[in-house]
This record gives sequence, C-alpha cells and structure tokens, in this order.
Amino acid sequence: MQTFLNAFFTGGSRGAIYALVALGLVLVWRGAGLINFAQMGQAMFSAYVASTLIAQGKNYWIAFIAALVVGAVLGAAIDILVIRPLKKKSGSAILNSPSMREAIPVIASLGILGILQALAGMIWAGDERGFPAPVSTSAISLGGKSAPFTPFDLFVIGTVFAILLATSLFLSKTSVGLAMRASALNSEVARLSGIRTRSIRTLGWVISGAVASIAGLFITPATNIAPNSLDLILIVGFAACVIGGLDSLMGSVLGGFILGFTTSFIGVYDVPEDIFIAIFAMLILVMLFRPQGIFGSKAGRRV
Repeated sequence: MQTFLNAFFTGGSRGAIYALVALGLVLVWRGAGLINFAQMGQAMFSAYVASTLIAQGKNYWIAFIAALVVGAVLGAAIDILVIRPLKKKSGSAILNSPSMREAIPVIASLGILGILQALAGMIWAGDERGFPAPVSTSAISLGGKSAPFTPFDLFVIGTVFAILLATSLFLSKTSVGLAMRASALNSEVARLSGIRTRSIRTLGWVISGAVASIAGLFITPATNIAPNSLDLILIVGFAACVIGGLDSLMGSVLGGFILGFTTSFIGVYDVPEDIFIAIFAMLILVMLFRPQGIFGSKAGRRV
C-alpha cells in the first residue's frame, strides 16, 4: 500500500508539471493556431536566469518573478520578431500552400529552441544548475509516520489548479480574454470587429511564456537544469495536449495528470523503458477513437 501511495503522489506532482507545460502550449495554440516547440527552451533559459540570481544571493521570490518576466519577454519577442514576419510572408510563392503556411512557423519554433539552447550553453558554459524549492521537499510527518507526499508536491499541485482557474476566468470573464478567444476562432472577423488581433496574440505568447517558466522552476528542485534537460518534458507535455484536447485548458491539465500517473506507476511497477511505449500507445488510442482529445471540440482546427 505504501508503494502505491508513493507512486500516486509522485504521479500527481509530476502530472502537475506536465499540465503546466500543456497549458502553455494550449494558450499559444488557441491564440496563434500553432504549436510552440520553443516553449521549454524559454523555460530553460528563464530557470538559468533565476538560478543565477539565487547564486548571487537574491531572494527566492525575486528570482521566481524574474524568471516569469524573462519567460514572458521571450514569448513576446518570438511572436513579434519571428512569427509576425512569417505571417506577413503568407502571400509569397513558397507559402501559397496552406500546409506550408502552417508548417513554417512550427519549424521556426524548433529553430528558436536550438538557438535558446545554444545561447544558454554559451552564457553559462553548459553548467548544470539547480533551483531551490519554496517549501520543504521532505516527506510530511503524520502521527510519527512519513506521509507519501511533501509540502512541495502540494504546492505544485495547488499552483497548477490556481493557474487553471485564473486562466479560465480570464478567458471567459474579461473583455481581453474574450477578445483572445474571438481572435483564435476567426482572426479576420475579430479584426473587422475592432479587435487588435496582433496585440491579443502576443498577449497569449506572453502568458504562455510565463506559465512555461513556472514549469521549468518546478522541475529544477528534482533535477538540475541544463540546456537540453527539458526536451523530454516538452514531448510529454505535447502528448498531454493531444490526449486532453488542444483547444481545452481543462483537457490539457487532465492529460498532464493522466501521463503523470502513468509514468509514475510504470516506473514503480514495471520498468522505466516502457514509459514512452505506454505514452505512445495512449496517443494512438486517442487518435483512433477521439482524435480531438478527451475534452476537445469536434469543430477544432486542423493540426
């Protein structure tokens, strides 16, 4: 029973991190209609900045906020300096094909990921660095016995649901959030309605970058950060989006927790080598029986 509980709470904490990654991907997808594969590069770069501030003796929360600002600025920079110019080229001969217009920004995001990893290696010489947790990572003691979870596990899970609630309320209850939804649904109609679609899309990139930075900071107490250390997290986060639904915030969180529990229980009761086989099998099943994802809408955009 203790082994089961350990796997359960580990899966919950791990799933919360996957959910944050998936949330960031969904926010960009809903705003710009593309998958940002540079997202965990942004998270990695932000975590390096935060770890540098910690090494200089700065307060944890100052470093934490600095990481969020860096992630948000990187998100805005990617949209303004890369994605917008590519969108403007939509009339050129090479981009006459709709599939090419959709593929090139995605390819560009992969290139940005490589650039961020190279820059991190140049600036920090490829050093692996850690980032502390804001609360204890030791098991909670209940009645003289160690509980199968830590204050940090509870902090991570609570943060994920707080972000999910905040983003859901923002998108459904505020004029800016409604404008983001309208721009994602039909940018031409939104622009004719007076919505500044470019600024609204950039805001989606900003929020996504900040959310991704939080995911990067939550990973580093368990493992040191390195230029390419978050690549596998990106893959699992993308799988969570597909399983939960690319156009659903709740679905992305659910997909993250499903994969968190799956990877944890397989790691405990099977062998770690089977984890990615299981994830791939789940992706195949979802694509066969519910290709829009568990919470995705049937009228969703084509990936």
